[in-house]
Amino acid sequence: MTPDEELLGVVVHSGLVLARSQDVVAALRRITAFPAGLSLDAVVLAREVHAQAADRREREATTQRNTEAAERREREATAQQESKAAAHWEGTAAAERERLRKRAITERRYLPKFEEGDTLRLVVLTPTGDAQWLDAYQSTSSRTEERYRLEASYWVTPLPRDGLLTLVCAWPEIGLPEALTDVVVPDLAVRAVEARALWDVAEDF
Repeated sequence: MTPDEELLGVVVHSGLVLARSQDVVAALRRITAFPAGLSLDAVVLAREVHAQAADRREREATTQRNTEAAERREREATAQQESKAAAHWEGTAAAERERLRKRAITERRYLPKFEEGDTLRLVVLTPTGDAQWLDAYQSTSSRTEERYRLEASYWVTPLPRDGLLTLVCAWPEIGLPEALTDVVVPDLAVRAVEARALWDVAEDF
């Protein structure tokens, strides 16, 4: 999920370091509130051998994802052919059941694997102690021989109760150990409803 693209959210927190080691640092540039949730804009900076590790992880993960995408297309094509065969022998209903079964198998095989270590892992801990893994809905990265930078945005929904956001972040493969951070945003629910439609804002100019 992502924030509503036609809403201008309210920045409720900024400039928060989540974790750091000697040559790696992860931080939140800003937290933006919307009625349906929070957008977290994170940045990771790495240097020297840690930058090289991050770059290598990213390239390996990209190659792996491309390979898996090709395998998935092949599996889906095979499933479609098998569904057509099932339709011929057992009718349309049986074919649809077979197609859904194959699709479920394919989706389970290719769900994201956090242990691949190709990006920052960010988790929200709920008041009950459950962990909610966050997937970046947009990200960019840049690199030189000695520097690596990742910019990624994450979506948290629903709004944290009582304005308390407990985050755990880690990227141990490049030298960033697991770290827990509590963020308290007073009057979060009240501030979130102040998000405005972009079209309304435009009319004010």
